[in-house]
Amino acid sequence: MKIIHAKLLPYDLKLKKPFRTAHGTTHFRPITLIALSSDDEQWGYGELEAFAQPTYTPETQETARLVICRYLLPLLEGQELNCPEDVSKLFTVVQGNQMAKAALETAVWDLFAKHAQKNLSRLLSEHSQLGCRQSILVGISIGAQSNTSKMISEIAAAVEKGYQRIKLKITSTTELEAFSRIRPLFPKIQFMLDANSSFTLKNTAQLKKLEKIKLAMIEQPLDATDFTAHAELQKQLHVPICLDENIFSLDDVRTAYQLGSAQAINLKLSRVGGLTNALQIIHFCNNHGLLVWCGGMLEGGIGRATNLALASLESLPFPGDISASDRYYQKDIIEEQFSLKNGRLTIPTDNGIGVTLKKNIQKRLLKQPDILKDTP
Repeated sequence: MKIIHAKLLPYDLKLKKPFRTAHGTTHFRPITLIALSSDDEQWGYGELEAFAQPTYTPETQETARLVICRYLLPLLEGQELNCPEDVSKLFTVVQGNQMAKAALETAVWDLFAKHAQKNLSRLLSEHSQLGCRQSILVGISIGAQSNTSKMISEIAAAVEKGYQRIKLKITSTTELEAFSRIRPLFPKIQFMLDANSSFTLKNTAQLKKLEKIKLAMIEQPLDATDFTAHAELQKQLHVPICLDENIFSLDDVRTAYQLGSAQAINLKLSRVGGLTNALQIIHFCNNHGLLVWCGGMLEGGIGRATNLALASLESLPFPGDISASDRYYQKDIIEEQFSLKNGRLTIPTDNGIGVTLKKNIQKRLLKQPDILKDTP
């Protein structure tokens, strides 16, 4: 297979309500849709998940698009691809820029799945030699709330919809203490907390209070570059630490394991450079006793479908942050709806990622300049 056409469409998704984390408050979610065509004119789709500002990762939508157009697509153009894993090998000469790489790599996986007339879930299963499921339990991520009553209302609404696991964003010790009062109100629900690096080791005493509360894990309590501080904190906590922002590669997972920095990994395929690297991380975690699960990036429909395919692998039993279609956006970019049923989402069965861009979005995307043909 050779890639002969490439088109990019920046697009803003409007959230139904603001989503607040320690990194800031999101009202509009910028994404970039990627369309790659092979030499038989089949199209594969990917989604660039970087944010507008470099607050969550160093990449932004703007910088990632530049890297895609100037450095990555020239590496891909004209290359004979025998399998989707070839893309990651081609891209190794470019350091970092994992989200830019993932946007193209996932589009190539979509192409290979369509060529094989298989859905992406099945193709990932075959390449990883891991079983896959037709539906998966999913969790929900609720943005930070300064008002306890609002937080209780959001949790109650999520429980009513059937979500099996609830993650709460927290940004301060005040919110940490508020959760300790909320927890007894929902005794049967599995909870985890996501701090997005809101704390330091000086907060160890407050964090140790979590041991009195039934909690699945606390995610990213400390700085996003500090493995040793997390290791020191994990030694003092019975509650498992989950690393998120620290993890950009398999080497990062190895570092976390060797140091004892965490007992769980939030795997975001866009942050680790795509599906090939994600599969390697899954195998490492399975072989070394680390819980690994799929996190969310406030994806649009293309990104959500790709993430669902990865989360369908049987070795990822913990409910991921992959909400139903009606959770975040006023209007999504795909025709299909991912609807929650008994706390589960069904994996698309059509070829490739299994979803269809809305006609108006598809027309806009295909009208974009062909990066491989129209660039001087």
